Amino acid sequence: MDTGYIDAHCHLEDKRFNRDREEVIRACRERGVEVVTSGVGIGGCRRALEIKKNYGDIHLTLGFHPHSVRADDRVVEEVCNIIRESERDIVAVGEVGLDIRDENLPRQREIFQRFISLAEELDKPLVIHGRGLERECYNMVKNRVVSMFHCYSGDERLARELIEDGHYVSISTLVCISPHHRELVKNLDLENILVETDSPYLSPVRGERNTPLNVLKVVEEIFRIKREEGYTYKEVAKSIYQNAKRFFHI
Repeated sequence: MDTGYIDAHCHLEDKRFNRDREEVIRACRERGVEVVTSGVGIGGCRRALEIKKNYGDIHLTLGFHPHSVRADDRVVEEVCNIIRESERDIVAVGEVGLDIRDENLPRQREIFQRFISLAEELDKPLVIHGRGLERECYNMVKNRVVSMFHCYSGDERLARELIEDGHYVSISTLVCISPHHRELVKNLDLENILVETDSPYLSPVRGERNTPLNVLKVVEEIFRIKREEGYTYKEVAKSIYQNAKRFFHI
């Protein structure tokens, strides 16, 4: 199949899906939406692996969120070991990275560096969380591993640099409500652009839980912006889908 939809980043292991996870996954299958779920931390990684075991067509990334900067080395190493042991089950390492809203940036850098090295060791792409520190994340990764900047909210100049160097930029459901993200899409080519929901977070509808199905709204919004350049809906959807297949090797 050369076209379809892939939610490049979500959190199906999140407790907010506990009541209807199976129904959400079934709905995605019915609408042709493939899902890449991202487990973070020891508990999140184990829950995500269980989902992968129960629903074989779910793609999986495992990582360590910068919010957990206070964790000691034993916890970080255990997550690294879970990822090593799950090498055949994952399509990327992540999400990992830096967050400007969190404390102790030197410790964040130290942990991020360990996961960059792990991605190199396993020859896996890297999914980066870089809120407010996208440039620094890029400077740390450069050409060591191919990366996807999940929920990209940085500036257009850096996005162009990333793409020119073979990295990927993921546009989230924020594009449905954010002028900044719409402007990014308007000014970037479709090359190396992926789409995601980050569900259950970042709902395009205030007060509602986000789900991977809303990746369809992201593609529709990108088409609405790009049709002025002469793109058809099918061309937009196919390009984004093939970008995701290429990045994740799926």
